[in-house]
Amino acid sequence: MLFSVAVLLTACEKPDASLTTSPSLRALIGTTIGNVAFNPPETPPAPTAAPAGWEWELGLARFSKLENEQPSLQVVMQVTSRPGAGMELWLTDSERVVARWSAGSTAVYSGVVCFQLMLQKDSEAVPLGPGKHQLTVAFREPEGNVVTAKTVEVKSQTPKLAGGVPAQASDVLRNGLSCPRGS
Repeated sequence: MLFSVAVLLTACEKPDASLTTSPSLRALIGTTIGNVAFNPPETPPAPTAAPAGWEWELGLARFSKLENEQPSLQVVMQVTSRPGAGMELWLTDSERVVARWSAGSTAVYSGVVCFQLMLQKDSEAVPLGPGKHQLTVAFREPEGNVVTAKTVEVKSQTPKLAGGVPAQASDVLRNGLSCPRGS
């Protein structure tokens, strides 16, 4: 009887959202899988005001954890967008660009976008430096012109990660995952 109750309770629990893709990110840019470069030589675009038809706030960037306790970077934005712009994320420390993530093409969208990017898996980890980090989110036209960009300080204490720089096909920082329930 006790086993039956345990199975029933387990079946009623919501699945671990750690490795499910972010529905809001998919709605905004049509995908949750990005192209990632670690320690790229380029620099993030400067903050650029949003043009007519765009309104957005980069409400939060923080070091967090997925529900399975894997360290993550969590991003929350309020976005009203126009179609056709690619999305970029630039994670920097005081000395360099740590990583660049890019993907998709914006749709007409109005709402909250919340997603997380895994920072470490197995023997690979994002090469975070010590101290403060910043996140720049930019939307860029296919021709390369920046539509709009904003930069915020990444909140929370920088996690201590262990592992080498992720390989080209790694899942680290690649997939836009769901935010924790209650976020």
